[in-house]
Amino acid sequence: MAELPKFLEGGAFGILNDVLAGYHSNEGYATPNRFEVLVHGPVSLGGGNLENVYAGQERQGGTQRARDISLRCESVNLPGRNMSTVTDSNIYGPTREVVEGVTYAEDVTLTFQSSSGLDERKYFEQWQENMFNPDTWNLGYYNDYVGSVEIYLLDKQDQRRYGLKLWEAYPKTINATALNMGTNNEIIKVEIGFAFRYWKALDI
Repeated sequence: MAELPKFLEGGAFGILNDVLAGYHSNEGYATPNRFEVLVHGPVSLGGGNLENVYAGQERQGGTQRARDISLRCESVNLPGRNMSTVTDSNIYGPTREVVEGVTYAEDVTLTFQSSSGLDERKYFEQWQENMFNPDTWNLGYYNDYVGSVEIYLLDKQDQRRYGLKLWEAYPKTINATALNMGTNNEIIKVEIGFAFRYWKALDI
């Protein structure tokens, strides 16, 4: 008779009933289609009082425009984070990797469903024109064109369960918008590549 290995605990930890119980509980599992995005533009585009707008306390001006555009966000990726390491070889035995810095994802792409007048594209075009003057080609000041983006993961009761904020974000790339006579019943999508300095998790 074969001898069983001597583990600290003999029974399996994740048995099927426990997995199913966790799925049917109030916690459940996170689903990728339940999220919301809040785009906070620079002050020149009405980015000063966005919290009041998203809470429904203001309904006019550039802040309302930013809210409407945020509601049209169709897809986004939660950005990653990477630890830059270097090999520590000044030791006896096997070497180890030690952290020498932190880097964040280069760009985050947001996809927006377009209104009939491409208002979403116009908004980000105007945001980019805070970065340069299209007549003189002079560049703008960094603090005048950076904003922020908040991304929240929602549960089935539409409660925010996880969130992060992209700091010093701005629309680096407005991707090409394809037009096609053969697509009769499709919505035009606008893809915006956001550059940012770093992100932080939000705990509300």
